[in-house]
Amino acid sequence: MGFTPTQVWDMSLWEFAAAWAGWRKANAAPSGPKFPTAEEHSANLAKATVHGR
Repeated sequence: MGFTPTQVWDMSLWEFAAAWAGWRKANAAPSGPKFPTAEEHSANLAKATVHGR
């Protein structure tokens, strides 16, 4: 987050929590990974399958 140890020690818990929440909002991905549906998974497997092996 860019704070020095002294700056962190000088903050209240509330201030640090607010800074952490703001940092996460600005730098983190908005959501986790998107997993394929069963249909998408089956279609991908069909494309990847090598026939004759």
